Amino acid sequence: MGDKKLDLQKTNIIVQIANINDVSGIHNALKQNLIEIRDFNKITKEQRVVLEEKGFLRKEVDKNYYSNLIKNPHIDIYVAKTENGDIIGFASIHKNIGDVRKVRDVLGNLDAKNEKARELLLDDVKEFAYLDQISILPEYQRKGIGTIIFNKALSELKTPIVAFIVEVPLKNKASIYWHERNGFILEAISDGEYKGKTFKFLIYINWNKVT
Repeated sequence: MGDKKLDLQKTNIIVQIANINDVSGIHNALKQNLIEIRDFNKITKEQRVVLEEKGFLRKEVDKNYYSNLIKNPHIDIYVAKTENGDIIGFASIHKNIGDVRKVRDVLGNLDAKNEKARELLLDDVKEFAYLDQISILPEYQRKGIGTIIFNKALSELKTPIVAFIVEVPLKNKASIYWHERNGFILEAISDGEYKGKTFKFLIYINWNKVT
């Protein structure tokens, strides 16, 4: 791609729903930022500082995972592409009630800031979308690409959007900063387990004009 420095004033970023031909580009964007759960205990203090500030993803999946998501009518993957068609980032959003139930099943001891948030997270009648992943290629980060992707998704959703951000075992400060800049509010804290490790999650909600 040559020089990958991006000037948003001069470059047209195309955001669209992913198709099956986008799988490799999506998976590449994931792998560029991935820290696997089993590696948390191996990283040095210096690496922890970098990851907390830079951000990271924690789900280890293969290309077939994204193929299945794209085929699922209740899940949208939004991809950002350059004019040349290169994928530089993506966001996956789950809207299926079954996936929302899985999110609720992960919740352990829930400490919600208000009753409205508690009801949204625990009441099976309440609907929300789940922002599962958002990942931008490192050379394009901190240029507003994630916001462009999310705003496209937000305009097409009619429910609140929920996001989980890891605080323990490794605090994702970069993710916290991004979510707060994009209209998310810290509404709850929960513990849970993933791959045999104990986690603490910060639960952010973008109410998406829902009163």
